[in-house]
Amino acid sequence: MSKSVYSIVLSDEVVRAVDILAARLGTNRSNMINQILAERVSVMTPEKRMRDIFESIFELMDDSFIKDAAAPGSALSMRSSIAYKYKPTVRYSVELTKKPEGERIGNLRISFRTRSQAFMQMLGVFYQLWIMNERQFTKRRIEYKAENNRLTRGIYFPVGRKTADTQLLGGLISEYIKAFDKALKAFFTYSDDCELASAKVAECYKQALENGINEI
Repeated sequence: MSKSVYSIVLSDEVVRAVDILAARLGTNRSNMINQILAERVSVMTPEKRMRDIFESIFELMDDSFIKDAAAPGSALSMRSSIAYKYKPTVRYSVELTKKPEGERIGNLRISFRTRSQAFMQMLGVFYQLWIMNERQFTKRRIEYKAENNRLTRGIYFPVGRKTADTQLLGGLISEYIKAFDKALKAFFTYSDDCELASAKVAECYKQALENGINEI
């Protein structure tokens, strides 16, 4: 979507209100005005499309996920607790790009706030199991980056599609996060039995395949 510079006259009160809203949403004045006008005249901007996708994602999550209101406008962040000793919290952050590079439309970042080395070692094993299952059942080459307490996974358009509606993408991303979260919790529930924990991760992934998580 191309942009040009225009000269318009606005009241100081309107500008102050726009600036407050822009600061709250993590954007600037020009972008905020552009979004307001686009919504008024029913023009779909990249920002509006991202918001629609984020709304679709969170509407499909269950009550175990808590939305992080402090996330910037280009991201959706939510957290969930794991029933493991001191109940560590996992945060899921969906970050979308305005101009996708090829089929890739953004990233899913999964992170923890913990200093427990034992927990981090177990988490590393879970990451390996999840990625192994995903590579077994997904034809697309998926980019992962694991570092310390964070795993970053690329998000892509559905296979064979150049465009996708917001509800479809929101639904697929939400299914992926729910499947990952379910597998993660199952892994730590059965962490005393390595074979059973591994089987539970595979079971969660295979069940989620029916909902199309391998499409993204």
